[in-house]
Amino acid sequence: MYNSRSFEFPPLLVFVTLGFLLINSIISTNVKKPSNVARGTSARLRRPFCLPTLPQRNVVMTAEVSNEKKTWDFPRFIQTVATFNPLPSPVQLIQKALGASEDRRVVVAKNQDIWNAKNPLKIYWASLDDVVMGGVSRSKFVVGDEYASFSGFVDEANNGGFTGVRTLPLDRALDLSGATGLRLRVKGDGKRYKCVIRDSSDFNGVAWTIEYDVRDSLKRRGGAFGGNSWQTIDLPFSKFIATKYADTLTDESLDKSQIWAIQLVLSKYAYDGKLNRNFRPGEMELLVQSISVY
Repeated sequence: MYNSRSFEFPPLLVFVTLGFLLINSIISTNVKKPSNVARGTSARLRRPFCLPTLPQRNVVMTAEVSNEKKTWDFPRFIQTVATFNPLPSPVQLIQKALGASEDRRVVVAKNQDIWNAKNPLKIYWASLDDVVMGGVSRSKFVVGDEYASFSGFVDEANNGGFTGVRTLPLDRALDLSGATGLRLRVKGDGKRYKCVIRDSSDFNGVAWTIEYDVRDSLKRRGGAFGGNSWQTIDLPFSKFIATKYADTLTDESLDKSQIWAIQLVLSKYAYDGKLNRNFRPGEMELLVQSISVY
């Protein structure tokens, strides 16, 4: 299912970023860098570089926004862009030259797993954190024998505040038209997460989003996670909300017959600039046993 063909990721953003980075290096030439901060090797600068924040119209805030600034990890930004915008393979170039049809879909029946640790559909994941907008949060998706761990650290510096993992580009869409919704089997840390699906191969297309709360079943006992109760969470397609950069959209209709991406997110924000009421910065972890349809 993994596809190395190119998805649209704002190409202009890379060049604009390079320009800003050059300007920032000139500005900060004579700025003394203090010692490293507590986590990682990021140092606080008086005038750090960061990308402009995502547009927020009619923002209704319920808490203060963090004004803390930290050094932006530009190489990780480039790596993220490259991960989700790979070059097409020779086979794909030949298929495109011959005009081969791309209307190939994988039909997923009810109660069938889309993803589990055995990975029946060969779907792979990569981190998509707030580094893409200048933030410094960081996450990873590690697959074990029976489940995967989506874990990391959410940092509100640089107006950021989200971690996420997203499926790598697929060569065939998932046809979920016979299903009612997604079913997650997870163990969580007591926070409110988002699940996002996309019915277009456009990387920045409409993001169909739903929020869900997970129990705090990941309690550390002697350095290990305790609790053995997996939580089953049903996410009906009828409850997914059409969004673009977390702003809600109207007059959109979900096409369940062509799902091109699935994303798991922990974000400071809910929708339309409102805050996630069950969000806490710092360490986060969500164990994922399976993602299926019902």
